[in-house]
Order: sequence, then C-alpha cells, then structure tokens
Amino acid sequence: MRIELEGADEVDDFVIVEDGEHLMRVGGAKQMDGAEGRISWMLRMELVHGIRAGRTAVTEWVNFTPRGLHRARLILAALGFDVSDTLEVEPHELIGRKAYLRVATEETLREADQRVQRRSRVAYDGWSPVGDTAGDTAGDTVGDAAGGPATEAAEVAERPASGSAGGSFAADEMPF
Repeated sequence: MRIELEGADEVDDFVIVEDGEHLMRVGGAKQMDGAEGRISWMLRMELVHGIRAGRTAVTEWVNFTPRGLHRARLILAALGFDVSDTLEVEPHELIGRKAYLRVATEETLREADQRVQRRSRVAYDGWSPVGDTAGDTAGDTVGDAAGGPATEAAEVAERPASGSAGGSFAADEMPF
C-alpha cells in the first residue's frame, strides 16, 4: 500500500457537530475521584437526532468543588432535577436524561508536539432544559448538524450505554 503523507492535515480534529445548540442525552456517566477527596462526574453526551444520533458529541465534567457547584446546579436543573434543596443523586441516574447544549469549537495546542487540536466545548451556561428530560419526547425534533432532516426521538435507535451503572467507557465510545 502506498500512502502519501505530504499534505496531511496538521490539525487533530475531534469536532462531531457544528457550533450551536443541540439536543443531547447523557449516554454515560462516571464518577472520577480527584486529589484531596474532590469528586467530579464525567458525562458522555450523545446526539439525539439525525444521522449522527447516538454518537458522542462532547464530554462534559461536573465538578463538585466550591467553585464548581454553581455550574453543577445549572447542569442538574437542565437535566430535570429539582435543585431548590439538598439533592441525593448518583451518576447513573443521569443516563438517558436530555438537555439542549450550546457548543462551540475550541482550538488548543498540544504541548508535547505543538499540534493544533479542535474539540467541541459546552459554554459555561450552555445547558437548557427540555421538558421532562427523563423520557418526554414532545418538542424533541431538531435538524441534524450535517444538514439532514429532523428526526423524531421515537425513531432514534436506542443503544445501551456502557456507563449505565456508573462504569467505565469503552475506548471506542470516547470522543478523543
């Protein structure tokens, strides 16, 4: 096999969706224990509609630190939880819940080799609720990021989420 390496793209592009607001569901949730007893949740957010339905579009972090609690509250409220008082919730309880996420492309330089990397990131306040996110499909039609027609949520093939019990993600499910 002959492989022409000249002209290869100098950018590692991990962007799945165009910038804008997209309906997504939590496809996986995993608790990560950090230094000094700090806890974070890693959420694998999947597209709900279109030709890329079920694909991971972005990985989001919920940080339960004094600085991160405000955003954690925004995220949990967008996913349909009552955040007006103390809340008991585990990562696996987020699986399947839906919200609209506002994403934008971010470019960074990888320190090791100075390669440009492009990834989708969710804005700090980029989470919006969608009715009963645990299962309501009313109003859940949006166009596909690639310009395809809108798809009803009922037509979207459900696939099992590997993190459904708070477990780890398979390597092929991680966006990067």
